[in-house]
Amino acid sequence: MIDGKSFLAIIPARVGSKGLKKKNLKQLCGKPLVCWSIDAGLKSKYIDEVMVSTDDHQIAKAAKICGAKVPFIRPEFLATDSTPTFNVIQHVVDYYKSELKKEFDYIVLLEPTSPMRESIDIDNSIEKLINSNAHSIVGISKTESQNPSFLVLKNSQSYISGFENPNIEVIRRQNIKNVYFLEGSIYISKTNILLNKKTFYHDKTLGYEFDKYKSFEIDDIYDFVIIEALMKYKSRKYDIQK
Repeated sequence: MIDGKSFLAIIPARVGSKGLKKKNLKQLCGKPLVCWSIDAGLKSKYIDEVMVSTDDHQIAKAAKICGAKVPFIRPEFLATDSTPTFNVIQHVVDYYKSELKKEFDYIVLLEPTSPMRESIDIDNSIEKLINSNAHSIVGISKTESQNPSFLVLKNSQSYISGFENPNIEVIRRQNIKNVYFLEGSIYISKTNILLNKKTFYHDKTLGYEFDKYKSFEIDDIYDFVIIEALMKYKSRKYDIQK
């Protein structure tokens, strides 16, 4: 809690995954993937409760061992490949209100696929949002090789042209505009605004910038190997940003 405002962290962790089977239970540097986001939420100075919404009893057991609340098993119709994340959040909010008689001023969405995110990022995001006139804040990260200045289009004959300008121009990295992508580590919103707009993205949304190494997400085994290597490197007390 901060300034009298309460925060509920929701970690959506369904069992189905096409890119990496049962990835939320996959051991990452000694503990299930889902537990990294639980730990970050529990270490936050401001989050009042950390809960996991899952359709799987094994994930629920692991989440409870790691300290999260798992007040229900998510219904199957809310655990398909096409289920919008907002519907999962709506279900959690409704359950807490009707069954547990609990309501929170803010919702913090922590996707388990972003295990490099730390509690300091959560707290800094919350402080930035609370001290502004914005209604939500989301994670962003600076583009590098994917910057629009370096992108090209390919036609049916495989000839290429510039994405921003048909004439390809080689631009020094130091001279390109800073462009950011939505990186998925954190989403925070006033609960009433989120329920009304059904999205974290609108004209009152702030961006919280994550370093490149924290922006990696686990969608497949290649991502998993990269993040595991980064975690092992970081655990040796090296400054990963150098």
